[in-house]
Amino acid sequence: MSVLELDPNVVQPGWTPLIITVGLGLAVVLLYLSMRKQFRRINIPAPETDQPDPAPVEPSTPTPVEPSTGSST
Repeated sequence: MSVLELDPNVVQPGWTPLIITVGLGLAVVLLYLSMRKQFRRINIPAPETDQPDPAPVEPSTPTPVEPSTGSST
């Protein structure tokens, strides 16, 4: 028989773990609300549509490349 041996019928969870869990949950909710508020403040400028698009540029045709023979001389 050890000194720390307790009867499982007597040992029950206390109020302290419940209060800590509820406090952590409340902190998470408050942090989420704050983050959402900060995200709403972010202002991304819209692209300017006043200027017309420049004329499309024709793609240049690639010049054919001669296959190398593998010798460097």
